Amino acid sequence: MARINFVFFALGTGSDPSYYISGGAVRQLEILKRISKMLNITLWIFASETVCNIFSKSQVKGYYKKIPDFITLESPPISAIINSIIRSIYTCIVSLPSLNSSVIVHSPSDFLWDVLPALAQKLKNHRVKWFATVYHIIQHPSKRPGGFRISNLLSFIEQRLSISLIVKWADIVQTENIFVKNELIRLNMSPNRIVVCPSGINTRFIDNVTSTEGKTYDACFLARLHPSKGVYDLLEAWKYVYESRKEAQLAIVGAGSIEVLNELKYKIKCLGLENNVHILGFKPEEEKYRILKRSKLYVLPSYEEGIPITFYEAMYCGLPVVTYYLPTYEEIKDYIVSVPLGDVKKLAEEIIRLLEDENSARKLGDRGREFAKEHTWDKVAECIVSQLEKLE
Repeated sequence: MARINFVFFALGTGSDPSYYISGGAVRQLEILKRISKMLNITLWIFASETVCNIFSKSQVKGYYKKIPDFITLESPPISAIINSIIRSIYTCIVSLPSLNSSVIVHSPSDFLWDVLPALAQKLKNHRVKWFATVYHIIQHPSKRPGGFRISNLLSFIEQRLSISLIVKWADIVQTENIFVKNELIRLNMSPNRIVVCPSGINTRFIDNVTSTEGKTYDACFLARLHPSKGVYDLLEAWKYVYESRKEAQLAIVGAGSIEVLNELKYKIKCLGLENNVHILGFKPEEEKYRILKRSKLYVLPSYEEGIPITFYEAMYCGLPVVTYYLPTYEEIKDYIVSVPLGDVKKLAEEIIRLLEDENSARKLGDRGREFAKEHTWDKVAECIVSQLEKLE
């Protein structure tokens, strides 16, 4: 196979490394580490200094083009968004190095700031192939937590614009489940340009993480702290769990805005759960797996998801997964415990049932572990490489 120049654009985030707890970011990193070894490629990474540093420390070999921060504002979320937009526009203007062999540009998310630079290179040179990614479809604001607030409306409009560009110009699109594929087809994308490739886990790394302590937590939540992840619902459900099991302990792991953190602490106090809910913040990979191994259940009542990597990670650690049912989970429904979306009381009932019925919990955990064993990053990389070879 001829040499390929693989150009990767990641223009999101500010200077906060905790962003890299997100599933999409983990997937980017794990895939790049592997395809650079499996293919005859030269890797070019256009990204923020934070992203470049994280990738470099993770042994992703390539040429790094650090796109600077252009502004600094007092409010980190606003600063990060504006920086991402300016970085994207700046990168659209910057020309790629003079490359003699084949070029594949990759947008690792459907955020507009990652999509625009890939589109710009495609329009500059139609021989460039565009490899895009869409992980999940944002719901209409009327169906999201918070309703028609400005952030929901802007997220919906921004993704629809991104997807329209991807549908028209991308040569191939990867997603991780059949539901998103069908949604893309409904949005007029040709089925033969869509590849479904589930996410994976690093089983060797997880196996090497030891936890000498017992089950410290009855359940854990591990995700970005955001209303769409159902973290507020989880607190409401934990109140029911507490009324049934006074000593029940919940760990909440993840990064979030100051506003969300303050709201969580306020709700915990109002619900009288100060001694039963522990906000642990962002944790690095090793500590994250240690917390999973010290927990009995994994609970993620998200309102919108693809298939979370944390599902596979929790399953591999032997934990039953309890969640709201989403259409994207259809392919894994036999390996999780799901309840109707927004049914907080039913969520609590299933948590209590599994805590009280250790035999059922163990059987579900064993079944999930066998399923998770088949989902490794090596297999994901092989899937991606097979698609890249078709583009060459």
